[in-house]
Amino acid sequence: MYIHPRSLNHKIFDVWRSPGRFTKNPDIVRLPKGRLLLVYSDNDAHWSQENQVLTILASDDDGRIWFKLSEVDRADLRQGDERLVTPRLSLLSDGRLVVLIDHDDNGHFHIQQKPGIWAYWSTDGGRTWSAHQDTGIPGFEPDRMMELPDGRLAVATHVMLPDGQEFADVLSCSEDGGQSWYRAATMAFDGYHRFCEGAIIHLKGGELACVMRENHSRGIPCFVVFSSDSGNTWSPPQMLPFSIHRPYGKQLPDGRVLITGRHMNGPIGTYAWVGDLKAEAGTYAPGGPRSEYHAELSPDTLVITNSPGMQGCRYSLLPPESSRSHVVMDAVVKVEGPAGVPVAFMGISKLGIAVQIASNGIRTRSGVDFQKPVNMTQYHRLTIHHQGGWLQVQVDGETVIHECIYWDTDNQADWFARDNLAGMTWFGETGDEGRSFWKSVRMDIKNRSLLPFSWNWEALSGKLPDDYQRTRMIQLHVNVMKETNWPDHGYSSWLTLPDGRILLVDYTNLNDLPGKSHLVGLYLDSVDLV
Repeated sequence: MYIHPRSLNHKIFDVWRSPGRFTKNPDIVRLPKGRLLLVYSDNDAHWSQENQVLTILASDDDGRIWFKLSEVDRADLRQGDERLVTPRLSLLSDGRLVVLIDHDDNGHFHIQQKPGIWAYWSTDGGRTWSAHQDTGIPGFEPDRMMELPDGRLAVATHVMLPDGQEFADVLSCSEDGGQSWYRAATMAFDGYHRFCEGAIIHLKGGELACVMRENHSRGIPCFVVFSSDSGNTWSPPQMLPFSIHRPYGKQLPDGRVLITGRHMNGPIGTYAWVGDLKAEAGTYAPGGPRSEYHAELSPDTLVITNSPGMQGCRYSLLPPESSRSHVVMDAVVKVEGPAGVPVAFMGISKLGIAVQIASNGIRTRSGVDFQKPVNMTQYHRLTIHHQGGWLQVQVDGETVIHECIYWDTDNQADWFARDNLAGMTWFGETGDEGRSFWKSVRMDIKNRSLLPFSWNWEALSGKLPDDYQRTRMIQLHVNVMKETNWPDHGYSSWLTLPDGRILLVDYTNLNDLPGKSHLVGLYLDSVDLV
């Protein structure tokens, strides 16, 4: 189990278990008299095949002890009901509570399909709930219902648009207290990035921010857009220096923004970022190793020692836009290990290429044309250069391997990549034995549509490639990858208590039976966010 340099995993505690069930996606609010309410979906599995119960829990001691207060609704797929997915709970200024829920994603992905987001209302503190209201809000995975600076109610969702065949984050609004809704704005859409799960944050001065998950992941971070006119228009999307799923955020009293969610570009678990959202918009930070690893930074070299098991020490970078991008990846590296056994690698997704490095040579794939004997126990500068379909692998400036990259190459791994070395843009260890020594790594990308990207790291800097993650990201709780229990967590919610502490709730399947999970909690103190 990997413990991050800034870890609060020791503070985690169980909030709720529903025996034999998968409890997911909690969301909390605080009522005026102090009671906490939490909505979650009580399912037979993460992707339910049988039934779901939208459940309300309550706590009168700021979140230590919870009891079941009510049920909002039930769905039974075996009886023909549509699947309920992710609930959100809001307390409006008029005292009403509202739960939003989306339905079976496949039936409501597209703007051409019938909307599937329902609302339930309560006027008695969550004890009883209205019948469902079919809102007509398009898309799925809604954010909370919230009040805009101009008084309208608003809900952010994402939906696929036919022009570009990609997700857009859209804003729907109501001017009659939630009785009727209309699509008010497209917050982010470019036909390339998979913008989704937008979380709207009220900033001081009336400005709004929307922090979005980018669902390709694989080195692509979260994005943010801003609005200064109550959500009518939004700025162009900008990268953020973290990659998390289902971002949840608010502005703290000191002006910083706290965002939590499922970490996707490094260690597995739920993480937090806190900082100046506007100041850091437009920056990028590399991802770090996903699990336990052995690496040491000497004055002028990063030394990675391979070990059996998971992926070990790998650092991920922003991928090129496509196989038509002009790409240069460059590293000064040497290795120790058995002859013919790859010890380290440099991989570039979209190009579908990975240079594997053994002590006696390099290769991109099997076949004599794609291998080159090189004494890699001595330092060499290895360069991957691609332009116009011609890929060259160079050793100290001399091209030793040529490859064709076709226009439709699009090799991408799943979110965790595992053994697909060309499925992400990254570098580091491969195999169970040997050591690699890295003095520098450089990446330059010129895309046809997206902005260019450049990144350069040297061991002489005294910082690891993932220094930003190690120093700025906070590990809230850990999860691990097991063959029988895929890590599942990260749809978090939090609020600030009267004493200044922050209570966060989440779900996790850590140490649960396969296909099951439970709810967890965590109190953050001010010192945790320094």
